[in-house]
Amino acid sequence: MVKKTSTSTYKPGESIANIQKKYNLKNVIKLASNENPSGPSKKAILLANQTIKDINRYPDSKSFDLKNNLQKYLSKTNIKTDNIIIGNGSNEILELISRVYLDTKSEVIFSKHSFLVYKIISNNMKAKIIESMPITKKGLGYMGVDLNVMRSKVTLKTKVVFIANPNNPTGTILTYKELESFVKSMPKRIIIVIDEAYCEYAIHKGYKSAINLIKKFSNVIITRSFSKIFALAGVRVGYGLASASIIGRLNDMRQPFNVNYVAQSMAAVSLKDTSFVRKSLLDNDKGMDFLKKEFDKLRISYLESYTNFITINLGNKANLIYKKLLINGIILRPLDNYEMKNYLRVTVGTPKENAYFITKLKSIMGLKHNV
Repeated sequence: MVKKTSTSTYKPGESIANIQKKYNLKNVIKLASNENPSGPSKKAILLANQTIKDINRYPDSKSFDLKNNLQKYLSKTNIKTDNIIIGNGSNEILELISRVYLDTKSEVIFSKHSFLVYKIISNNMKAKIIESMPITKKGLGYMGVDLNVMRSKVTLKTKVVFIANPNNPTGTILTYKELESFVKSMPKRIIIVIDEAYCEYAIHKGYKSAINLIKKFSNVIITRSFSKIFALAGVRVGYGLASASIIGRLNDMRQPFNVNYVAQSMAAVSLKDTSFVRKSLLDNDKGMDFLKKEFDKLRISYLESYTNFITINLGNKANLIYKKLLINGIILRPLDNYEMKNYLRVTVGTPKENAYFITKLKSIMGLKHNV
């Protein structure tokens, strides 16, 4: 029997409603779950209002329209519709991967400070978890995924490797060349999963997606989400990209009607709303720059991020500051579950939310309130 690691339950960020009730607050801002503060595309909302009248009907089990729109969205690649699987969030795709490729005799590798769902789904399959240590030297990739360490952990029992790029909760990035070299060095029997939930933010900053690795290597799976830049976290929709053979195996495990009708429609139209995406990226840039400058003034260190969140180091006061911020109606994300107890993760919010957060943070730290 394989012993489970200590963390087997995902703990989402506190909800606005719970904090309002707990502290008797009228206004609460949530900077905990890396949601797009702009809300969904107006075109997506309009379509949702139009399609909701048809929810007495089952959705398209194969998400045909959404796949076609994704193929067009990815037109600069060789991705075809049979290279795409649609999921109830990218989490479902990750779970399907674990169910197809992991069992009690398997080993699975991922970085110690990476998306907690990898650990949960591996535990569910009773696979042996091998956690590689992150880069510990100060620099651009500090606290990020160390592919050399990860490679050294491979054994004959290794079945799946999970790599988040950009990484959550550190926000760090790996280059295309680094990933290509890593995949090339790995045995072809091992499935390499590259989780690109935050890829739009990284691409905007000049980094290249790993999507072209799919045509070069038959053992690569890319997962992506509509919950981040496309702001559809509430309807749960994501997708996976891989060889037709792998997609076929994942579909064999997938439940029919796994993605609801409204979610499919909103995702499809969101892909076409390039102006919304562009504005969201620019707004995120401005918010990130503001927060970094304020953290620099406060001498608060942070991890270099290529996402819509920034992870800050508050030392042994992190938990105390987190609780005091809650009392003031500000929800951040503690990282105890990721064994990063001195850190808090901050989602880039609206200008007003960012300014209010900094004001309250300064007050808690006994500094001037002006921003």
